[in-house]
Amino acid sequence: MQNILQPKKLAVIVASLLAAATVSHPISAQTTPGPIAEPNVKINVQRTSGTCPQTVGLWWITLPYEGGAEHTVIADTKAFADSVKLVASNNKQFVEFIAPLRSNYASCVGQTRNQEYKFYTVQFKNKKAYFRVDLRKINAPAQEITYKTITASRPYVRWAIAD
Repeated sequence: MQNILQPKKLAVIVASLLAAATVSHPISAQTTPGPIAEPNVKINVQRTSGTCPQTVGLWWITLPYEGGAEHTVIADTKAFADSVKLVASNNKQFVEFIAPLRSNYASCVGQTRNQEYKFYTVQFKNKKAYFRVDLRKINAPAQEITYKTITASRPYVRWAIAD
């Protein structure tokens, strides 16, 4: 599949959107510092045992084009883990990241459950969180992971789908 946007161009678009959001909502002297933008998708965590986060947030951006779309997803693992590691693989349909859980969530056993976004999952077990993007769960003629990395200590995945 052909890449429509290079990583630098995507970064410029995202930075512009964040800057526009910041300018449109001026900060007053009484505002508590916080993130510029919250994740736009929240997936519920189904807890089996231990102390677990209630949700996992995702920043998910879709850029449609004729015959398909490019998707960028960043998982907000910083809410429950301080670091993340990409599991090496050449698979164009599946990617996995592992993050050691903070001590307050180390006892968590559970996973995200969402029928609408079943290709994005987080599993909590063995004091770790496993964030996965599994495009094999999408019924479409062509889809592939085009880029995967860690940015701002969070999993970052770009993938494309075509009709």
